[in-house]
Amino acid sequence: MPGDPRIRASDADRDRAAALLSEHHAAGRLTAGEFTERLDKALAARTHGEIDELLADLPAIDLYRLPDALIRRSRRE
Repeated sequence: MPGDPRIRASDADRDRAAALLSEHHAAGRLTAGEFTERLDKALAARTHGEIDELLADLPAIDLYRLPDALIRRSRRE
């Protein structure tokens, strides 16, 4: 069940949104201008709904997953 978008966002919520936006920018999904605009809005967000709007058109990213978990290593024989 999705959370209530009217719930007030915490500093941790805003920081998490900033980290997600940074990852999307690094992956090339956001231009520098889009990233800056969304980051400013994320840091000023008062509710979860405001944060959700900034991420709505981006795929989900698990910030807790290790980056090298996606790398396939070839076996040396």
